[in-house]
Amino acid sequence: MLSITNDDFKKLNSISFANFNIKDQKWQRIKGINIDSRTIEPDEVFWAIIGERFDGHDFLKEVNQKGALFSVVKQDSISSVGEVDLPLAVVPDTLKALHELAERQRNKFDIPVIAVTGSDGKTTTKQMIAHILQQKMSIHKTKGNLNNHIGCPLTILEINEICEAAVIELGSNHPGEIAALVKIARPNHALITNIGAAHLEFFKTKNAIAKEKLSLFRGLTSKGTIYKNLDCPLISKFQSKKVEIISYSFEQKADVIGKVKEINQTGCGIFRLNDLVDIELKIAGLHNVKNALAASALALNFNFTEAEIKDALESYTAVDKRMQLINWNDITIINDAYNANPVSMQAAIDAIHLMKCKGKIFFALGDMLELGEQSAVMHHKVLQRALKEKPEAVYIMGEKMEQAGHLLKAQDRSKIFAFNNHERLSKSLTKKLNKGDLLLLKGSRGMEMEKILAYL
Repeated sequence: MLSITNDDFKKLNSISFANFNIKDQKWQRIKGINIDSRTIEPDEVFWAIIGERFDGHDFLKEVNQKGALFSVVKQDSISSVGEVDLPLAVVPDTLKALHELAERQRNKFDIPVIAVTGSDGKTTTKQMIAHILQQKMSIHKTKGNLNNHIGCPLTILEINEICEAAVIELGSNHPGEIAALVKIARPNHALITNIGAAHLEFFKTKNAIAKEKLSLFRGLTSKGTIYKNLDCPLISKFQSKKVEIISYSFEQKADVIGKVKEINQTGCGIFRLNDLVDIELKIAGLHNVKNALAASALALNFNFTEAEIKDALESYTAVDKRMQLINWNDITIINDAYNANPVSMQAAIDAIHLMKCKGKIFFALGDMLELGEQSAVMHHKVLQRALKEKPEAVYIMGEKMEQAGHLLKAQDRSKIFAFNNHERLSKSLTKKLNKGDLLLLKGSRGMEMEKILAYL
C-alpha cells in the first residue's frame, strides 16, 4: 500500500472530482499508481498519461472493469471519453499533476535519496548501491530503468515509512530533463557514472551531454554529497564549494582508490579496494569493475567497511539483459541487449576481448539509436572494433548497421551477415554455433536483440 492519502490528492493544483465522494474511506487503501491499463489491479489508481503512441484516456472503461479505485484525468480530455462509472480526479495536466504529487511525497520523508545518472552503467551502479546498502537498511530503488519524466515520479511515489534510503536512477535524452527530475527527487547524494556519446540526436555534442548530466551535481542542496569519478575528464573538472565531494579513481590520487588485479576467464574482474580487500565480481566487463568502485565509494560514506562491501559485491549478480552470462549447450552467451550506445558497445566488446574462449567468437549487433548526424560514423567504428576480435561472424540487424557494413573493406564484409528479423538470424546462428563458442547480443532497446535467445 502507498502512504498517499486523500489529503495529498486534495492539495493538487486545480483538482476537481467526479463520480465519487472525496471523503470515501476507500481512498485510505490505495494499493498503487499505474499508468498501464494492461497491468492495472484492484485498488490501484489509474493515471491517464498522454504519450507518443497511446492516450491513457482511451482505456478508462477497461481499467474500471479491472477494479481501479479511480482515475486521474486531464480536463481537456473528458469530453472525448464519454460516460464512465469510474470515479475521476480531474486536473489541468496529468503529467504535471504526477510531478506535483511526487514532489509532495518526497517532502514527507527526511531520508537519504541517492540519485544516479550517466551515459553508461547507471542501472548496474544503481543496483550495486542498493544491493550493498540493503545488507543493513531498508532500501527503495528504481525498478528496472524507469528513470524518465514518468518513471522517476512513479518511483518517488512508492517511498513509504519503512524506507530508510532511496536509490533513484535518472535518465535523459533531451536537455533540461535531469534538472526537472532533480526538482522532483530532491537528492542529497549524487553520482554520475561517466559521460559519453549517447542521445547525440538531441544533444548534438558531448559537451552538451556533459552539461545535462552535471546538472545533477549542480542541483544538490548545500548539505549534499557528490561522488566524483576522477577517471572521467568531463566529471573530474566539476568543482563546488557548497557540497561535500568524495572522489574515486583507478588512475589518480582520490578519497577512494581501486586497483584492477585481473580479469578471470569468464570476463569478471577482481579489484582491490583501498589497498585493503580484493573483490571478485560475478558480472563480466572492466566497465562493471568501474561501476563497482563507484558503488563502493558511496557505501563507504554510509559507514560500510571495505570487508562488508566485499561480501555484498561478491554476491551481486547481473541484472537481466545487462552483461548477463548464460550457458547454453556449452556455448557462452553474453546477453547485454537491454540498450546500446557507442560507450557501452565498446565496453561490451572489450569484455569479450578479456574472456577466455575455447571456440569461436560471434557477435549479434543491432542498431544504436538516437545518435543523430554521427550515427553512420559510430556504427562503422563499432563494426571495425568488433572485427578486431577476429570473430567467426558478425550478425547485424537494422538499417544503420547494414549501411555501416557497406562501408567496410571487401575482406571485412565477408564476415558481416545482415538480417531483417530475429528468427532468421537465430536460425543462421544455430547452424554455426558449437560447444566452446562465445556469443555477444547487443543493441538499442528498440532492436530487442534478446529475442534471439527465444529462437535459439
